[in-house]
Amino acid sequence: MVVDARRGIDPGEARRRIEGLTVKGLVELYLEKGPDDKPTKRDSSWAMDRTNLERHVVPLLGKMALDTVTRDHITGMIRSITAGKTAKDVKTKLRGRSIVKGGAGIADRTYSTLRATFNWAIDKGHFAGPNPCAKVERKLRPAVERFLSESQAQDLIAALDALEADATISERQGAVYRLLLLTGARRNEIAGLRWTEVDFDRRRLVLPPSRTKAGGRTGDRRISLNDMAFGILQRLYKTRGRSQFVFPATKGDNGYATSESKIWRDKVLPKAKLEGVRIHDLRHSFASFALADGASLPMIGKALGHANSRATERYAHLSDDPVRALAERIGERFSPKT
Repeated sequence: MVVDARRGIDPGEARRRIEGLTVKGLVELYLEKGPDDKPTKRDSSWAMDRTNLERHVVPLLGKMALDTVTRDHITGMIRSITAGKTAKDVKTKLRGRSIVKGGAGIADRTYSTLRATFNWAIDKGHFAGPNPCAKVERKLRPAVERFLSESQAQDLIAALDALEADATISERQGAVYRLLLLTGARRNEIAGLRWTEVDFDRRRLVLPPSRTKAGGRTGDRRISLNDMAFGILQRLYKTRGRSQFVFPATKGDNGYATSESKIWRDKVLPKAKLEGVRIHDLRHSFASFALADGASLPMIGKALGHANSRATERYAHLSDDPVRALAERIGERFSPKT
């Protein structure tokens, strides 16, 4: 066993911690101490890590000592989560529920979280290594992305208009989805938007690093507002209450609303007849519309707040669509007339 004494870690103490530490103990230690070591990581990311580790890893591997965990155990964990063995409906508080889902996507994210946890433990001297998650063969979930066509986007807007007109949803609730489609922002960037982050003079949103996926790597994230998005925020500002949030929670003065997923699933999608479309697909659709209008991939990456070009490359194939449409129009010039 090798422990880096140069980092001020006593080998004897480290050995005792390693021998007595279980996977559950490591999870608790990581969730307690990890945020101090990763200050640029967002609170929402830590909340997701907590869910992955406590609801999936601990039930399956929690009692195991760290030095007994093997790649086979990690592979078995992935299979169990994929098969839904850790899925459950958890009662969190009075009338509160937390639905824990399984599946390939959850398994993939949980694996990545556990791998990062072991890497942290090795770096801090809590575990001698090697990381049992390393070189684990897994079937990565395919990237499922959906892009609304222009007519589908119009159907969505019409559905929101109708739901607001008959008071099924409020204008403020509908504004969340409109702004997501019009700005290409991430869901939490809009749902958790504060009035101090709205720059009415320059017609833009200015989000601090703690509110963006890139963290401190790119500084503040600036999101330009087109006329329609700007008008929505102007109307909401006129009816603002005491809350600092643009979309405040219905109860209490300090939080923001978190019901956008349920409203989307239960009310918006059925009305718009867009089964299977995710809220995140509105962001993808923004990118596809921008490409169709001739925007370059670097420009789209900047608009979406990507920290590197790799994240934007997923949209590269869409650039063929307007070119193909142009070719079709040229072909129609010479097609036989009927």
